[in-house]
Amino acid sequence: MAGHHKPLLWATVRQAVGRRTAPSGRGTPQFNPVVALAGFHPWTGLLLVAVVLLILGGCVSRDTAPAIEEPVPPLPVETWQQLQEAIWSASTLARSEAGLSARSQMQGWMTRVRANTEHEFIPWYTSYWTQQLLGLRAGWYEMNREDGEAGVEAYLALYLQEKYYELVLEPAGRESDPQTISRQAATHYVRLLSDQLGCLPHVYAVSEPSLRRRLQRIPLISEPEAPTAIVSLAVLLDRNDLAGMPAYEALLNRWASGRDGDGATLDDDQLKGVAQESVARLVAELPLRAGGSTAAMIVGEALGVFISAGFAAWSAISHDRDKPEIESRLRTALNAGMDSMWRTLMDDPQRGVLYPINRMNAQLEAGLFPAHESIPDVPF
Repeated sequence: MAGHHKPLLWATVRQAVGRRTAPSGRGTPQFNPVVALAGFHPWTGLLLVAVVLLILGGCVSRDTAPAIEEPVPPLPVETWQQLQEAIWSASTLARSEAGLSARSQMQGWMTRVRANTEHEFIPWYTSYWTQQLLGLRAGWYEMNREDGEAGVEAYLALYLQEKYYELVLEPAGRESDPQTISRQAATHYVRLLSDQLGCLPHVYAVSEPSLRRRLQRIPLISEPEAPTAIVSLAVLLDRNDLAGMPAYEALLNRWASGRDGDGATLDDDQLKGVAQESVARLVAELPLRAGGSTAAMIVGEALGVFISAGFAAWSAISHDRDKPEIESRLRTALNAGMDSMWRTLMDDPQRGVLYPINRMNAQLEAGLFPAHESIPDVPF
């Protein structure tokens, strides 16, 4: 604006004072504003300076004035209803695809678990020296157990859980484990949903600000562990990875914190059943073999009798005779435990690897469809 006013202003001054500023000598007259203003009446010069400052000040103020934000138009009711169905379909499809990918990875992990169970844990448990060690552990614990402490079966079950993790779950999880698979599934779901949301403004001919304002009202993640860090559905218009966001990490950690070790273990009932069988067999047989009570075998001179060559040779023959039956019962118990573990990890919506996805989908559903609105059917 200033550039348009300056030439006109100086041209006016030139015309008004041209004769007074021309030099008396030869050469082309040169205009000097200072000389020109000095030749006028003092009040005239001040008036011209004031006019210049007002013009320049007005131009500056117009250039720096903040832009007025245009109001965001609301979405028409019919359009929003179409968007509701589209968003719900996108979430359902993303949940399905992420779930299929997680199931495939979990099947690979479960194959490794079953192989390690068959080739590592069962041979370890049914070996002669392991059986003797279990008998010693059971007798020692029972002798020192105080009133109110867990029974010997629970003690042995905990020990077997530790060995199962060491021999089976930890090696199986080196390539991938349920906790990692759960995080990857959540990442997959978020990425797929974000991609679909990004297409909505173009497909339904709506402005992104209007859609964003509506999606900001719908929580995707709201966790008690991060109450001030709610993630709205609108965030997925800007990013397709929520890693590092407090609410998202709290959601993943909530599931992981409820798992043992790598995110899974055999059901306590299965291992407790194995432990009870071990205690019933070992504690009943060891006194007969050693010729005394369980406690007597562990302390003093009886311990030497228990591990003596003659006793070991005699019980080793008995062990070899009973080993096939022990292996069969153990394999049955462990297979039942692994089947239960698989159902929990894959099919339980609260305890399974898909819990983070189920949680996000449920919160999206609650925000997308208030209680008085029905949820549309999705054909997949």
